[in-house]
Amino acid sequence: MSKLDNLPNLYIGFDLSTQQLKLTVIEDTYQIVFEETVHFDKELPHYGTLNGVISNGETVACPTLLWVESLDILLQKLKTKKFPFHKVRIISGAGQQHGSIYWSHNAPFLLSSLDHSKPLVDQLKNAFSVQQSPTWQDSSTSEQCRELEKLIGGAEVLANLTGSKAYERFTGNQIAKLCKANPNAFSQTSRISLVSSFLATLFLGHYAPIDISDGSGMNLLNIHTKQWEDKLLNICSCGAEGKLKEKLDEPEIDGLKILGNVHEYFVKKYGFSEGKFLFEYYLICPICLYIYILLDCKIIPFTGDNPATLISFNIKPGNIVISLGTSDTVLLYTSKPCPTSESHTLCHPIIPASYFSMLCYKNGSLTREHIRDIYTKDVTWERFNNVLNSSKPIKSQIGFYFLFQEIVPFAKGIYKFDSNKLVKEFVDENYNVRAVIESQFLSMKLRIDKLLKDDDEKKEKIQRIIVVGGASKNDQIVKILADVFGAQVWRNQGENSASMGAAIKARTAFLKRECKSIINSNYNEENFSLVAEPDFENTKIYDSMIENYQELEKLVIQLSSTEKYI
Repeated sequence: MSKLDNLPNLYIGFDLSTQQLKLTVIEDTYQIVFEETVHFDKELPHYGTLNGVISNGETVACPTLLWVESLDILLQKLKTKKFPFHKVRIISGAGQQHGSIYWSHNAPFLLSSLDHSKPLVDQLKNAFSVQQSPTWQDSSTSEQCRELEKLIGGAEVLANLTGSKAYERFTGNQIAKLCKANPNAFSQTSRISLVSSFLATLFLGHYAPIDISDGSGMNLLNIHTKQWEDKLLNICSCGAEGKLKEKLDEPEIDGLKILGNVHEYFVKKYGFSEGKFLFEYYLICPICLYIYILLDCKIIPFTGDNPATLISFNIKPGNIVISLGTSDTVLLYTSKPCPTSESHTLCHPIIPASYFSMLCYKNGSLTREHIRDIYTKDVTWERFNNVLNSSKPIKSQIGFYFLFQEIVPFAKGIYKFDSNKLVKEFVDENYNVRAVIESQFLSMKLRIDKLLKDDDEKKEKIQRIIVVGGASKNDQIVKILADVFGAQVWRNQGENSASMGAAIKARTAFLKRECKSIINSNYNEENFSLVAEPDFENTKIYDSMIENYQELEKLVIQLSSTEKYI
């Protein structure tokens, strides 16, 4: 760790994701100086997870104690490498959105009395009223979703209130299921945390609040008032509105607020700076109080992985982030809420007056790989890319590829159209390789245009697209993305955008604490590289396809509902 010896201040960002606990450390100029990871399946096999979860049909959860144990494992890795914990000024973090943790009535005492000589996992075995935490992959709450929409006045009403229609993975519906299926567990719960506030709670030794950005993904928070909506609390708690509000506590609006010092467990076990010894000198030397303020390690609100990703790219009006992974995700900044029944609108994690919108697609890399395997003889990305490179967009040929039940639009199956006629196969079957890429990006463009239509920032078209995820490294795919949007595509050199965003959030909180400007900070701009320029002739073709694409998509939704797909 010699390279860290001359750095006065360090900032840690965590990301408790589905399969890993990740850590990113930056210094004052936002440069990454250290990263570390714990892989759940490999390093914690005794919990029996597969890809970080335990699945039982539509029910998907993770043992809460796995997450607890992973924190000690990660920090022990740093300690073994002689990481300078005492230089860490602020810790922040991110967590997979929508996951929920249920603390028992024993938890406050157990958290406050942690003993550094014992592992966290041994001390918190009785801290949870529900042992398996539902995750974002859970889809077992359809009944609760329909009930919520019915009682609130419909999907559009719910979306206008909370930023999203009812989704099975959203925490409010998970709570509603718990209230109905296991009312005893609900009554034995003292606090409900999201994954982000759960991790912050461990560091504080007392309950951390849910931040409004992560809280926007619960179907419980009114995104306009930034408070819990009483009507929704009442529905999701089977009438026990007051009890649920108490179990959630007030959401935290200030994403940069200092919540407290790191708990002494982490001070004594790993060497984080508590600063207490400096405070004791205050009676003798007032200067020591100033040193105390600067040197102790503080905790700020943790947020969701998507809000943290937004921070890591310093997204401004005219920029969007597209993640091309197992699922595909779009993030874009908006100056005011723009809720629709197809998208998610969330409060901004550090700018209280702003928002961001998100689109989620289930059919990402696995669907692209499926088409690659069918239509390339040697089943390689090289062959796939050669087809993309040698072909041109054809206005009359449009495909829809929903190998899995899609979210946007709600459809399943593979459909191919030639001159608006449903066909079993294109004349040139290799066109499927291009069509599967074009179709996803046309869907994104269609919906992004709708989201920005009424926003104050719609004064100029999209200027820059930032791509992340596994498929973002494929130059031929991102070239089509540039053509569809008629915009430059940039690639981020970093891998862990959520933990990086959390680290930037920590650094930003430190600047605020020192009364320095936190606006328009230069967040690692050198880590972005231009990877694709649009061919505007192709852009014209795609623009001419949008209206027809939209009409064919409506037909696909009808066909899917009757299971008449190919």
